[in-house]
Amino acid sequence: MTFLTQTSLNDGPGIHPAAAARSTAPRKRHPARGAAALFLIAPLLAILAACSTQSELRFANLMSEVKPTRAVILPPAGGPSVVAVLERKYQNGVSQEISLSTASATPGQNAIYVSMVNDLETLSEIDDTLRVRRITPDVVQKEMDDRLSGVEMRTSLFYAQNKYGPFGFATGRSSVGDLCLYAWQQIEPTKPAILTPGGAVSVRLRLCDAEATEEQLLRTMYGYTITAFFSSSDWNPFGDPPPVSPSLGELDAPINPLASGQFGSTPPVRTTPAPVRRAAPRRAVLKDVEAPPPLAPAIRQEPLSGYPVVPPPP
Repeated sequence: MTFLTQTSLNDGPGIHPAAAARSTAPRKRHPARGAAALFLIAPLLAILAACSTQSELRFANLMSEVKPTRAVILPPAGGPSVVAVLERKYQNGVSQEISLSTASATPGQNAIYVSMVNDLETLSEIDDTLRVRRITPDVVQKEMDDRLSGVEMRTSLFYAQNKYGPFGFATGRSSVGDLCLYAWQQIEPTKPAILTPGGAVSVRLRLCDAEATEEQLLRTMYGYTITAFFSSSDWNPFGDPPPVSPSLGELDAPINPLASGQFGSTPPVRTTPAPVRRAAPRRAVLKDVEAPPPLAPAIRQEPLSGYPVVPPPP
Protein backbone atom coordinates (compact mmCIF):
# COMPACT_ATOMS: atom_id res chain seq x y z
CA MET A 1 0.00 0.00 0.00
CA THR A 2 1.29 3.50 -0.98
CA PHE A 3 0.71 6.41 1.33
CA LEU A 4 0.48 9.97 -0.09
CA THR A 5 2.13 12.69 1.84
CA GLN A 6 0.74 16.18 2.33
CA THR A 7 3.34 17.55 -0.01
CA SER A 8 2.36 15.22 -2.84
CA LEU A 9 -1.31 16.07 -2.43
CA ASN A 10 -0.65 19.81 -2.74
CA ASP A 11 1.86 19.74 -5.57
CA GLY A 12 0.44 16.89 -7.59
CA PRO A 13 1.98 13.57 -8.34
CA GLY A 14 5.57 13.69 -9.53
CA ILE A 15 5.93 17.54 -9.43
CA HIS A 16 8.68 19.00 -7.37
CA PRO A 17 7.85 22.30 -5.60
CA ALA A 18 10.71 24.11 -7.38
CA ALA A 19 9.49 22.93 -10.78
CA ALA A 20 5.98 24.11 -9.95
CA ALA A 21 7.30 27.55 -9.08
CA ARG A 22 9.18 27.76 -12.40
CA SER A 23 6.03 26.81 -14.38
CA THR A 24 3.86 29.53 -12.85
CA ALA A 25 6.44 32.29 -13.32
CA PRO A 26 5.95 34.46 -16.52
CA ARG A 27 8.20 33.55 -19.43
CA LYS A 28 10.37 36.17 -21.08
CA ARG A 29 10.18 36.26 -24.93
CA HIS A 30 13.25 36.90 -26.97
CA PRO A 31 12.91 40.09 -29.11
CA ALA A 32 14.73 38.58 -32.10
CA ARG A 33 12.19 35.77 -32.40
CA GLY A 34 9.22 38.25 -32.49
CA ALA A 35 10.84 40.38 -35.18
CA ALA A 36 11.53 37.32 -37.33
CA ALA A 37 7.93 36.16 -37.02
CA LEU A 38 6.60 39.60 -37.97
CA PHE A 39 8.98 39.71 -40.96
CA LEU A 40 7.52 36.42 -42.24
CA ILE A 41 3.86 37.31 -41.63
CA ALA A 42 3.87 40.84 -43.17
CA PRO A 43 4.26 39.71 -46.83
CA LEU A 44 1.55 37.14 -46.37
CA LEU A 45 -0.89 39.76 -45.06
CA ALA A 46 -0.07 42.07 -47.98
CA ILE A 47 -0.81 39.31 -50.51
CA LEU A 48 -4.12 38.50 -48.84
CA ALA A 49 -5.11 42.18 -48.81
CA ALA A 50 -4.28 42.57 -52.52
CA CYS A 51 -6.37 39.55 -53.44
CA SER A 52 -9.42 40.73 -51.50
CA THR A 53 -9.42 44.41 -52.72
CA GLN A 54 -10.77 45.21 -56.24
CA SER A 55 -9.03 47.94 -58.26
CA GLU A 56 -11.01 51.01 -59.37
CA LEU A 57 -11.71 51.36 -63.10
CA ARG A 58 -10.28 54.54 -64.56
CA PHE A 59 -10.55 56.12 -68.01
CA ALA A 60 -7.92 57.96 -69.98
CA ASN A 61 -10.49 60.31 -71.53
CA LEU A 62 -11.02 63.42 -69.42
CA MET A 63 -14.28 64.37 -71.12
CA SER A 64 -17.66 63.21 -69.84
CA GLU A 65 -21.11 63.28 -71.41
CA VAL A 66 -23.75 65.59 -69.94
CA LYS A 67 -27.40 66.13 -70.75
CA PRO A 68 -28.25 68.20 -73.86
CA THR A 69 -30.00 70.69 -71.58
CA ARG A 70 -26.58 71.45 -70.06
CA ALA A 71 -25.22 72.75 -73.36
CA VAL A 72 -23.43 76.07 -72.98
CA ILE A 73 -24.69 77.22 -76.41
CA LEU A 74 -28.10 76.52 -77.95
CA PRO A 75 -28.88 76.89 -81.67
CA PRO A 76 -31.77 79.15 -82.71
CA ALA A 77 -35.32 77.88 -82.80
CA GLY A 78 -35.87 75.77 -85.88
CA GLY A 79 -32.16 75.19 -86.32
CA PRO A 80 -30.26 71.92 -85.88
CA SER A 81 -31.11 70.17 -82.62
CA VAL A 82 -28.61 69.22 -79.92
CA VAL A 83 -28.11 65.43 -79.78
CA ALA A 84 -25.15 65.07 -77.36
CA VAL A 85 -22.77 67.15 -75.26
CA LEU A 86 -19.21 66.22 -74.24
CA GLU A 87 -17.77 68.37 -71.47
CA ARG A 88 -14.39 68.81 -69.83
CA LYS A 89 -13.88 70.96 -66.76
CA TYR A 90 -10.70 72.90 -66.05
CA GLN A 91 -9.45 74.86 -63.09
CA ASN A 92 -10.32 78.13 -64.82
CA GLY A 93 -13.12 77.18 -67.21
CA VAL A 94 -14.98 74.57 -69.19
CA SER A 95 -15.02 73.32 -72.78
CA GLN A 96 -17.83 71.53 -74.61
CA GLU A 97 -18.33 69.73 -77.89
CA ILE A 98 -22.03 70.13 -78.72
CA SER A 99 -23.05 67.60 -81.38
CA LEU A 100 -25.85 68.74 -83.69
CA SER A 101 -28.25 66.82 -85.88
CA THR A 102 -26.75 66.10 -89.27
CA ALA A 103 -28.53 65.89 -92.63
CA SER A 104 -25.46 65.37 -94.76
CA ALA A 105 -23.47 62.60 -96.40
CA THR A 106 -20.16 64.40 -95.78
CA PRO A 107 -17.97 62.50 -93.28
CA GLY A 108 -17.92 64.15 -89.87
CA GLN A 109 -20.33 65.44 -87.25
CA ASN A 110 -21.99 68.83 -87.18
CA ALA A 111 -21.01 70.45 -83.90
CA ILE A 112 -20.42 73.63 -81.92
CA TYR A 113 -17.06 73.79 -80.13
CA VAL A 114 -17.07 76.26 -77.25
CA SER A 115 -14.56 77.19 -74.53
CA MET A 116 -15.49 79.44 -71.61
CA VAL A 117 -12.59 80.82 -69.56
CA ASN A 118 -13.11 82.54 -66.24
CA ASP A 119 -9.53 83.67 -65.57
CA LEU A 120 -6.98 83.90 -68.35
CA GLU A 121 -4.06 84.31 -65.95
CA THR A 122 -4.57 81.13 -63.91
CA LEU A 123 -1.47 78.96 -63.61
CA SER A 124 -1.40 75.29 -62.64
CA GLU A 125 1.38 72.80 -62.06
CA ILE A 126 -0.66 69.86 -63.43
CA ASP A 127 -1.58 71.49 -66.76
CA ASP A 128 -5.26 71.80 -65.81
CA THR A 129 -5.85 75.27 -67.23
CA LEU A 130 -7.82 76.23 -70.32
CA ARG A 131 -6.08 78.47 -72.82
CA VAL A 132 -7.84 80.42 -75.58
CA ARG A 133 -5.55 80.90 -78.56
CA ARG A 134 -5.68 83.96 -80.74
CA ILE A 135 -7.50 83.55 -84.04
CA THR A 136 -5.03 83.53 -86.91
CA PRO A 137 -5.35 82.22 -90.48
CA ASP A 138 -3.03 79.31 -89.67
CA VAL A 139 -5.06 78.27 -86.63
CA VAL A 140 -8.35 78.42 -88.55
CA GLN A 141 -6.92 76.52 -91.52
CA LYS A 142 -5.64 73.72 -89.27
CA GLU A 143 -9.05 73.44 -87.59
CA MET A 144 -10.82 73.20 -90.96
CA ASP A 145 -8.39 70.55 -92.14
CA ASP A 146 -9.16 68.46 -89.06
CA ARG A 147 -12.93 68.94 -88.93
CA LEU A 148 -13.68 69.24 -92.67
CA SER A 149 -11.14 66.91 -94.15
CA GLY A 150 -11.13 66.88 -97.95
CA VAL A 151 -13.46 69.89 -98.34
CA GLU A 152 -11.99 72.92 -100.09
CA MET A 153 -13.07 75.87 -97.97
CA ARG A 154 -13.01 79.51 -99.09
CA THR A 155 -12.89 82.26 -96.47
CA SER A 156 -15.49 84.96 -96.98
CA LEU A 157 -14.30 88.55 -97.18
CA PHE A 158 -17.66 89.96 -96.10
CA TYR A 159 -17.99 91.49 -92.65
CA ALA A 160 -20.44 89.54 -90.49
CA GLN A 161 -21.65 90.33 -86.99
CA ASN A 162 -24.17 88.77 -84.60
CA LYS A 163 -25.42 89.98 -81.22
CA TYR A 164 -22.10 88.99 -79.58
CA GLY A 165 -19.85 90.80 -82.03
CA PRO A 166 -18.04 90.13 -85.32
CA PHE A 167 -17.24 86.65 -86.60
CA GLY A 168 -15.61 85.07 -89.62
CA PHE A 169 -16.70 82.16 -91.76
CA ALA A 170 -15.75 80.01 -94.73
CA THR A 171 -17.86 77.89 -97.07
CA GLY A 172 -17.22 75.04 -99.46
CA ARG A 173 -18.78 72.03 -101.16
CA SER A 174 -17.82 68.50 -100.32
CA SER A 175 -17.22 65.74 -102.83
CA VAL A 176 -20.82 64.56 -102.46
CA GLY A 177 -22.23 68.03 -103.19
CA ASP A 178 -23.15 69.13 -99.63
CA LEU A 179 -22.65 72.77 -98.66
CA CYS A 180 -20.41 73.17 -95.58
CA LEU A 181 -19.89 76.13 -93.27
CA TYR A 182 -17.11 76.72 -90.74
CA ALA A 183 -17.44 79.83 -88.58
CA TRP A 184 -15.30 81.18 -85.74
CA GLN A 185 -15.81 83.85 -83.10
CA GLN A 186 -13.99 85.02 -79.99
CA ILE A 187 -15.86 87.06 -77.39
CA GLU A 188 -13.72 89.03 -74.97
CA PRO A 189 -13.61 92.52 -73.49
CA THR A 190 -12.22 95.24 -75.69
CA LYS A 191 -11.00 97.22 -72.69
CA PRO A 192 -7.88 96.32 -70.65
CA ALA A 193 -8.61 93.68 -68.02
CA ILE A 194 -6.85 95.53 -65.20
CA LEU A 195 -9.31 95.98 -62.32
CA THR A 196 -12.19 95.24 -64.71
CA PRO A 197 -14.18 92.03 -65.29
CA GLY A 198 -12.66 89.74 -67.88
CA GLY A 199 -12.89 86.25 -69.27
CA ALA A 200 -13.38 84.94 -72.79
CA VAL A 201 -15.66 82.72 -74.88
CA SER A 202 -14.33 80.94 -77.96
CA VAL A 203 -16.86 79.53 -80.45
CA ARG A 204 -16.46 77.32 -83.51
CA LEU A 205 -19.30 76.06 -85.72
CA ARG A 206 -19.00 73.15 -88.16
CA LEU A 207 -22.16 72.67 -90.22
CA CYS A 208 -22.85 70.71 -93.41
CA ASP A 209 -26.22 70.21 -95.09
CA ALA A 210 -27.37 68.54 -98.27
CA GLU A 211 -30.16 71.02 -99.06
CA ALA A 212 -29.51 74.25 -97.13
CA THR A 213 -28.24 77.45 -98.69
CA GLU A 214 -25.41 79.60 -97.40
CA GLU A 215 -27.89 82.00 -95.80
CA GLN A 216 -29.66 79.17 -94.00
CA LEU A 217 -26.39 77.81 -92.62
CA LEU A 218 -25.35 81.27 -91.42
CA ARG A 219 -28.65 81.62 -89.57
CA THR A 220 -27.28 79.23 -86.91
CA MET A 221 -24.30 81.52 -86.34
CA TYR A 222 -26.50 84.62 -86.24
CA GLY A 223 -29.10 83.20 -83.87
CA TYR A 224 -27.27 81.03 -81.31
CA THR A 225 -27.54 81.89 -77.60
CA ILE A 226 -25.00 81.49 -74.78
CA THR A 227 -27.00 80.05 -71.88
CA ALA A 228 -24.30 79.71 -69.18
CA PHE A 229 -22.12 82.05 -67.17
CA PHE A 230 -19.72 82.08 -64.24
CA SER A 231 -21.05 83.41 -60.96
CA SER A 232 -17.83 85.26 -60.26
CA SER A 233 -18.07 89.04 -60.41
CA ASP A 234 -14.77 89.11 -62.29
CA TRP A 235 -16.26 87.38 -65.34
CA ASN A 236 -17.82 89.52 -68.07
CA PRO A 237 -16.44 88.98 -71.58
CA PHE A 238 -19.36 90.80 -73.22
CA GLY A 239 -18.48 94.26 -71.95
CA ASP A 240 -20.92 96.97 -71.01
CA PRO A 241 -24.45 96.75 -72.41
CA PRO A 242 -25.21 99.13 -75.29
CA PRO A 243 -27.02 102.35 -74.43
CA VAL A 244 -30.73 102.70 -74.99
CA SER A 245 -31.69 104.34 -78.25
CA PRO A 246 -32.55 108.03 -77.68
CA SER A 247 -35.61 107.63 -79.89
CA LEU A 248 -37.12 104.95 -77.62
CA GLY A 249 -40.54 106.12 -76.46
CA GLU A 250 -40.49 109.27 -78.57
CA LEU A 251 -43.19 110.33 -80.99
CA ASP A 252 -42.74 109.94 -84.71
CA ALA A 253 -39.97 107.34 -84.19
CA PRO A 254 -41.28 103.97 -85.39
CA ILE A 255 -39.17 100.92 -84.58
CA ASN A 256 -39.51 97.81 -86.70
CA PRO A 257 -37.08 95.09 -85.55
CA LEU A 258 -37.80 92.88 -88.55
CA ALA A 259 -37.03 95.65 -90.99
CA SER A 260 -33.87 96.76 -89.19
CA GLY A 261 -32.45 93.24 -89.07
CA GLN A 262 -31.92 93.19 -85.30
CA PHE A 263 -32.76 89.51 -85.15
CA GLY A 264 -30.41 88.41 -87.89
CA SER A 265 -31.46 87.01 -91.20
CA THR A 266 -35.05 86.10 -91.79
CA PRO A 267 -35.97 82.47 -91.14
CA PRO A 268 -35.44 80.36 -94.22
CA VAL A 269 -38.50 79.17 -96.04
CA ARG A 270 -38.04 75.93 -97.86
CA THR A 271 -40.22 76.04 -100.90
CA THR A 272 -41.29 72.90 -102.65
CA PRO A 273 -41.55 73.05 -106.42
CA ALA A 274 -45.05 73.80 -107.59
CA PRO A 275 -46.80 70.86 -109.18
CA VAL A 276 -46.69 70.94 -112.94
CA ARG A 277 -50.13 71.27 -114.35
CA ARG A 278 -50.42 69.49 -117.62
CA ALA A 279 -52.82 70.89 -120.11
CA ALA A 280 -55.79 68.71 -120.82
CA PRO A 281 -55.73 67.13 -124.25
CA ARG A 282 -57.69 69.12 -126.75
CA ARG A 283 -60.69 67.50 -128.17
CA ALA A 284 -60.85 67.29 -131.88
CA VAL A 285 -63.37 69.70 -133.30
CA LEU A 286 -65.48 68.14 -136.02
CA LYS A 287 -65.88 70.52 -138.85
CA ASP A 288 -68.60 70.36 -141.40
CA VAL A 289 -67.43 68.14 -144.19
CA GLU A 290 -69.00 68.53 -147.56
CA ALA A 291 -70.82 65.45 -148.68
CA PRO A 292 -69.28 63.76 -151.63
CA PRO A 293 -71.16 64.30 -154.85
CA PRO A 294 -73.68 61.59 -155.69
CA LEU A 295 -72.49 58.87 -157.95
CA ALA A 296 -73.74 58.94 -161.42
CA PRO A 297 -76.22 56.20 -162.16
CA ALA A 298 -74.70 53.24 -163.77
CA ILE A 299 -75.39 52.92 -167.45
CA ARG A 300 -76.96 49.66 -168.27
CA GLN A 301 -75.39 48.23 -171.25
CA GLU A 302 -77.59 46.29 -173.53
CA PRO A 303 -76.20 43.07 -175.01
CA LEU A 304 -75.07 43.36 -178.51
CA SER A 305 -77.30 41.94 -181.06
CA GLY A 306 -76.30 38.74 -182.63
CA TYR A 307 -74.62 37.28 -179.56
CA PRO A 308 -76.00 34.82 -177.04
CA VAL A 309 -77.24 36.21 -173.73
CA VAL A 310 -75.13 35.08 -170.74
CA PRO A 311 -77.19 34.62 -167.56
CA PRO A 312 -75.99 36.43 -164.38
CA PRO A 313 -74.34 34.46 -161.62
CA PRO A 314 -76.65 32.88 -159.08
